Amino acid sequence: MMRRVSPAALSGASALSFGIPRRTTITQQRWNSKSSPSIEIPTLSFLSDKNCLLETVDGTVEACEALLNAIPKAKSFREKHDLLDSTSNVLCLLLDPCEFVRQMHPDEAYKRNATHAFQRGHEYMCEVNARRSLYDVLVELASPQARKELSDEENKNVAQLKRDMEGNGIHLPDAERKVITEMNVEKEELAMRFLMDQESRNPFGTLRNLIQCRYDLARKLGFESYAEQQLRGTMLENQQKVWHFLCGVTHKYRAAAEREAQLVMKYQGEVRNRSGLTDDNRAKICTSLRRDAEPEKAIEYFSVANCVRGIQCLCSEVFGVKLEQVPFAKDELFHRDAKKFLVYDEEKQFLGVIVLDMFARPTKLCQAGHLTVQLGCRPHTKVLKQVGLDLPERQYPVVVLTCNAGSDGALQQRPDGSMDDEMILMKPHEVVTCFHEFGHALHTIFGQTKVQNLAGTRGSIDFVETFSQLFEQFLTSHDFLKLWAHRINTREPISFDMVMKRNEVANMFYHLDTMDQVCLAAVDQTLHGPQPLAVYFPHGDKGHVGKRTLGDMKEYGRGMFNLAKLVMEITAPITVLTPTEGGALRTLSFEHLSTYPAGYYGYLYSLEVARRIWKKKFEHDPLNRAAGRELVDKVLRHGAACHPVELLSQYLGDDLDEIDVWG
Repeated sequence: MMRRVSPAALSGASALSFGIPRRTTITQQRWNSKSSPSIEIPTLSFLSDKNCLLETVDGTVEACEALLNAIPKAKSFREKHDLLDSTSNVLCLLLDPCEFVRQMHPDEAYKRNATHAFQRGHEYMCEVNARRSLYDVLVELASPQARKELSDEENKNVAQLKRDMEGNGIHLPDAERKVITEMNVEKEELAMRFLMDQESRNPFGTLRNLIQCRYDLARKLGFESYAEQQLRGTMLENQQKVWHFLCGVTHKYRAAAEREAQLVMKYQGEVRNRSGLTDDNRAKICTSLRRDAEPEKAIEYFSVANCVRGIQCLCSEVFGVKLEQVPFAKDELFHRDAKKFLVYDEEKQFLGVIVLDMFARPTKLCQAGHLTVQLGCRPHTKVLKQVGLDLPERQYPVVVLTCNAGSDGALQQRPDGSMDDEMILMKPHEVVTCFHEFGHALHTIFGQTKVQNLAGTRGSIDFVETFSQLFEQFLTSHDFLKLWAHRINTREPISFDMVMKRNEVANMFYHLDTMDQVCLAAVDQTLHGPQPLAVYFPHGDKGHVGKRTLGDMKEYGRGMFNLAKLVMEITAPITVLTPTEGGALRTLSFEHLSTYPAGYYGYLYSLEVARRIWKKKFEHDPLNRAAGRELVDKVLRHGAACHPVELLSQYLGDDLDEIDVWG
């Protein structure tokens, strides 16, 4: 019933326990409201003491139980819905700050207590989600009579919560449900072990067990495959549409990728060319060619301070949003080099809080990403007051953007010991990551919904990654870069020629890179698809699709090289390269097989949509305020409380079923 996004997704779950009174319920909150007497600006006061979150657990559980116990007495379908959504919000007011602290705080005592608090809160959440009585409430709310009373947003929330509970077998008889619960626990343990085994020589035995466990679990729940289960609620909905998209992209880019491969082969050597361009050699050669082609001194335009200015510039010029830096209060400070910004719109209305933590350090478990500490929504104050809870009428988002600047050890410090953000430089991929993650952050700031469970980036990966990848496109515009990308020491703006050269370097092997992504997505879809396993690929020049059946997982033996053989057979009809066992094993090492099973295609799909938005709305005038306002009003402000395909189709004026033939 209560949903949380995986911490690896870095998109947060919901809300923040800003000042929940210790050992009690959240009857009062500590808010900073200096800027306006009518606005309650959230603070990070849960950082005031290492024990604060841990001492909040009992009060949080008590508050959740009070809300759940009020459901049988509710007088309307909406009241029942609001009690459920409020329970989720209150629990996430504890869990999300815990996740932030254990990922980011430099003090091990804080991390340890936050981890303990998270574990206790998570155990309670799992216990609640196993209550058949709550599922029965969701079944009632999904009835035709209830759907008429509830709004579209509330109905989507009910459908999503019901689907999640059914994924745990809540609708099955007790004996079957017990088996499903045990398999879900095993699945999560295997996924975590696979991530932890990445540094070992052979994590693939764990991966094989993980894939088989997911398949067996999906079958017990009545699905043909784990992919079928996972793709519900996404933009593409099912494997048929995913394979159609992947085959369309392959057909569209294959010829250009082959030409790029021929170019790379010139640098491979005559002897090696006799066996074609291998995936091993391709990676080495392309990395070397890109490095050699990178404009000399280009990195000197991208200091940490400049990139922060770039973020502020994007907000002000395109979206009419101001990021106002303010000092941390004494009880909020977790690291001296972090910075806090209040976000205001064009009418000077407060929108939320963004914290930037830009520098690498060993104590950060999440070196680069976006952590939502609190999502923006409108708490259901009427039902909350029934059980003695007093939350503000509007809950504002709080987002943390973390980067990895100085990871190579080049961390210049000022005389006072703080990091010199004017002199510490960010590598090209770090700059891209920074703007990518800020795209998520701004989506969270704008996506303030009525229902907390659908706020911000709590949608499917093929939808929410669109806007993070759109923000990357602004880094290709000289009109945008010249406003803030100024060379250290001289403050000379970056030149048009240098920007064009950087774009050329980034796109040197665009089609080969795209085909790599198709292969990764194909492996992901095949491994999580029905058994016998099958891969689909373009057949001929008329849009036909071919199918190659590969057999069951067990037919490939148990050694890691047998698994590599399977991957090579999956990619053979798609790739323009010569697959190798080493390259195949590296394909299997990517962490998204653990964190986004059957969802990796979403990055490629959302990139196609992002490029379409860029081309139609921003490319010719990247600083167009009207275009920025349109994106917010028609898309971003809805968070995940929308039907993404319908929303984007109307916004773009395009049929998303034709995405693979877009120019």
